[in-house]
Amino acid sequence: MQTFNNKIILILIISLFAVANVYAKGKRKNFLSHGPSVSSFAQGETVLNNLDDPSIIFYNPSLLNYFDYNTLELSRYNLFDGTSYNSAAINYRLLKNLSVGFNAIDLSSGDVEIRKDPFDAPKTINTNQWAYILALATEIKPIELSVGINAKYIYLDLYEKENGGYSVDAALSRFFNDVDLKYFQANFGVGFSAQNFYNSGVTLDEYNEKFQNIFVLSTLMQIPVIYHFSSKDTITFSFDVKNEDSYNEFAAGVEYKFIEKFSIRGGYYTDHITAGFGAAVSAFVVNYSIDFNELDIINRFSVALRWGKRNKVKKSELDKEAKAALEQAKLSHKQAKKMFNQAKKYYSDKQYLYATDLLQRIIMNYPDYDSPNFYYNKIKSSMTEESNSELESNFEQYSYSSGYVNYYKNNYYECLKQWSKYLQFDDANEEVKHYYNKVNKIVIDSIREEEIKEFDFISNNMLNEGIMLFKNKRWISCIKKMEKLQAFVKNSKYTSSFNYYSSAKDYIDKAVSELSKTIKKQTVQQTAVKEQEEEELVIDEKLADAKYKEGLILYAGGKYFEAEKLFELVLRLNPNHTKAANALKHINGK
Repeated sequence: MQTFNNKIILILIISLFAVANVYAKGKRKNFLSHGPSVSSFAQGETVLNNLDDPSIIFYNPSLLNYFDYNTLELSRYNLFDGTSYNSAAINYRLLKNLSVGFNAIDLSSGDVEIRKDPFDAPKTINTNQWAYILALATEIKPIELSVGINAKYIYLDLYEKENGGYSVDAALSRFFNDVDLKYFQANFGVGFSAQNFYNSGVTLDEYNEKFQNIFVLSTLMQIPVIYHFSSKDTITFSFDVKNEDSYNEFAAGVEYKFIEKFSIRGGYYTDHITAGFGAAVSAFVVNYSIDFNELDIINRFSVALRWGKRNKVKKSELDKEAKAALEQAKLSHKQAKKMFNQAKKYYSDKQYLYATDLLQRIIMNYPDYDSPNFYYNKIKSSMTEESNSELESNFEQYSYSSGYVNYYKNNYYECLKQWSKYLQFDDANEEVKHYYNKVNKIVIDSIREEEIKEFDFISNNMLNEGIMLFKNKRWISCIKKMEKLQAFVKNSKYTSSFNYYSSAKDYIDKAVSELSKTIKKQTVQQTAVKEQEEEELVIDEKLADAKYKEGLILYAGGKYFEAEKLFELVLRLNPNHTKAANALKHINGK
């Protein structure tokens, strides 16, 4: 059904864009009827990525629906020879699914001298053009499509002649988040706007001239750049095609955002190169951009005040408890971050064994952070690939990699064989020496081998039992079995422990996802009773309390949706968990 909805949306956008060419050419080319309007547009006048500037309603009002904050923005453009372009805009979430925006714009000529003839005394005048825009945006929930509409009034005061007219814009947009690609997950966006599709035009002479019809198709791709332990940088590419009076133009832009606060940008649109930066500090967002064109350089400035973060809830006992849980987690988080920085240093020095052991410890204790997983998977993939190549020119690297792969598969005899070869090339490598001695001790200890076999036997049985429960759709039983497997392997000393831990985590995530689907169809209490009847489970208070604490930490970090899923899981494990029930009421009541 979702794929069908996506096809319908794309067909609608393409169809509307195609009809643009049926409109006649030669309508009024008024600056305020088509922009530019947003002072942060250093990406070359592309649209979808500018979700911190409410004057974006000039281009696509449906985007107001995606703003995380209510925002008041002021901007100024220094144009040519004293000409200035000033804007004040605001967006406000009026209802849960209704946002409203307003934009007031003034285009001033500055002081201009005019004469009736060459011998006449000059007269200094100042002309102004005004635009007032009121926008509404909402979302069509079943297809997750945001729609918006603008009502614009444009007034021209050209000293000797003045008049005004109105026009109407319509727009839609849709974002696709966490789309799985080969090596990463990316976010995609698509939008379409039809500007001035209905308008009165303006009469300055004896003829009424309509405002031009403008159609814009916008696209965006945002890619995560995983470097920091607890946050992601992003790089965003955007591309817009504009049809104005049946002429097509395009714009392209790129933005790099780091530590979720600062941005650098660059872009291109017809005969213009742009660049700029932005910074979000506390409640304020500051943007600057520079526009290089064939006439002059344009400087653009804006400052915005943000408040009323979306999904923000009032302080309560839940907030206090969540804050305490978060503070408790911060100390160990600091240690893990220190370990992560050391692991990156080992990675940079190509000491992959040291790096892997550190990364595995972090992942076991902090499974919600993506960055350690990224480096771990990168090392594992590289070692596996190199261990499958016995090229003579790279024999030293092959021995290291093959020893690495066999070490983490508990194939200790083969591991020693490969590292013995490696040490013949580089007997000064302290890392390989350390792990060689470690493995050699394991091999000598025959009792250890029996322990490993017993450990693998028990772990394999637990894993297979959990997988069978998952296949039989016994989600809670699967989660409990996999949690027990994780607890069993977490404190063990065998190199295959992490493989079992990782497999268990994958099935826990899958089972939680399946549980969330059933929760949408019935109340939490009904679902908990049903699951108890079907699986005949015993209440697990210890596991429920552990999951409740995880939910508190997510809640304290503003991840309300993820916290809600965990609180629901707590009630599935223990329907009598009063704190989890109250937490759900608190979140759902907002």
